[in-house]
Amino acid sequence: MNQKNAFGEGILFSVTNHIYALFMTNIYFVISNIICLFFFMTLEPTFSNISIYFLALIPTGPAITALFYSIGKLIREKELSPLHDFIHGYRINFKDTMKYWLPLLLVLYILIVDLQYFNSTPSIINSVLSIVFLIGIILTIVISMSAFLIIAGFKFRYRDLWKLSVYYSFIKVKITFGNISIVIITLFLISVTSKFLLLFIASLICYAFLLNSKGLLEDIQLKFCDSQNIPS
Repeated sequence: MNQKNAFGEGILFSVTNHIYALFMTNIYFVISNIICLFFFMTLEPTFSNISIYFLALIPTGPAITALFYSIGKLIREKELSPLHDFIHGYRINFKDTMKYWLPLLLVLYILIVDLQYFNSTPSIINSVLSIVFLIGIILTIVISMSAFLIIAGFKFRYRDLWKLSVYYSFIKVKITFGNISIVIITLFLISVTSKFLLLFIASLICYAFLLNSKGLLEDIQLKFCDSQNIPS
């Protein structure tokens, strides 16, 4: 009986610890995106404001990496110091994240602007080009999913990060489609609730991404990593 009680208390402690860590980490993620949140709440959602939106998204990249770093540690070690680990993940990955995030934002900005242009001037050629640019946007987002997982968990050179992101996006098809499914479900929930829902369930989405991508991360660690590739 005592063993059962201890086991039950252990499960209860673990569950409450996870809930607390997810909740607090989500709060720090929202705080680190306060600039983005301000502009998205105050500006009219029109295409003319797209440049401001993308500028407001600049701090979001490091925040995403810090979120993945924190939740990854929670999954691995079953415990987390939310504020300390979020700040630590933000700091140690800031440079690598910005080297990836800024070009990614630029690429997405160009693709979306061009897509809008081709959609606004209908013709057969422009319709084909619209499909091409839409596919480009989707592929860029798919590859970026793997990239953030890698940045948060490992240290690679910039070009190696791109290579690994592309490689695993297409080699680990099951994981890739699982992550896409998570995105689709999230977008559906946002469409029936609020566009700001993403900020408030970010830690849960991140948790789902990491659980689904466990095989990808283990494969990278097995094949490509030594102690220098794993941030402390």
